[in-house]
Amino acid sequence: MARLIARRLLTSIPLVLGVLTLTFTLVELSPGRPIDHFLGDHPVPQETRARIEAAYGLDRPPWARYASWMGHALRGDLGWSLSRSRPVGSVLADALPATIGLASLALAIQLLAGIALGALHVARKGSALDHALTGLGLTLASAPAFWLGLMAILAFAVAVPLFPPSSSHSIGSATWGPWARAADALWHAMLPAAVLGFGSAGIVARFVRAGLLRSLGEGFVRAARARGGSPRRVLWLHAGPAAAGPVITLAGLQLPMLVSGALVVEVVFGWPGMGRVAYDAVLAQDLPVVLAAVLLATLLVVAGSLAADLGHAAADPRVRR
Repeated sequence: MARLIARRLLTSIPLVLGVLTLTFTLVELSPGRPIDHFLGDHPVPQETRARIEAAYGLDRPPWARYASWMGHALRGDLGWSLSRSRPVGSVLADALPATIGLASLALAIQLLAGIALGALHVARKGSALDHALTGLGLTLASAPAFWLGLMAILAFAVAVPLFPPSSSHSIGSATWGPWARAADALWHAMLPAAVLGFGSAGIVARFVRAGLLRSLGEGFVRAARARGGSPRRVLWLHAGPAAAGPVITLAGLQLPMLVSGALVVEVVFGWPGMGRVAYDAVLAQDLPVVLAAVLLATLLVVAGSLAADLGHAAADPRVRR
């Protein structure tokens, strides 16, 4: 197991460097200059403009700025945000908890709905319900996230006002007690988390369906059925654990993907998380924030992939051997 972890960590280094280099190149090739977004429409003398660029290192060649940022990042210094005028580390520290909370709730919805739908697929295999659930899952998985978010706001925040349409807290909630603030945050997070979770629940359901159907044909499952086990007991206690490997792998990969891929949903719902920070940084060409957000997202994907492999090995002895 230790060799697996060491090998994965070593192979992740070229991946992280490649993603950061590609991100830096794309931002540098985008039209405009960071100093234009920093100064806005205010007329500034050329000498003052040059001094500001020199103070932030924007007058240096691109390769020098990239090498400087990498050197500081290795020492834990992610730079200074041009658009927010404060250290990048504090910007990410403020935004990351909101995104992790939203992604965790979305992952719980995704797994619960996906496992339930997958088991229903198997229980009603070949029926009209099976085909209807397949079509619904494919529709949700293929629908754009921004469209699902807008339709969810229209349905559950405007037509039937069950949830707030945006923000992460109610006005005046800072003076409430801790339990009231937690309930308020959960109420605000339900709609964007449901959009993220149900949008991918159909994919989880397909994995669960395929794994259960394969496990139901195994010899130990047939033996449990021959000993008089009820269909529900055979499905959940015998076939279910044998089919859990791919679902564990998918869950390990989905959490970092939800954390890094919630950009559109966070923008639609005005959620103050990593997605919104990265979106604003790209518009402002705030390169230190963009690189730090991409670095964090890449590390989360690498960690999620490793956790998925370890979880799969822990659940299935055949993988360990």
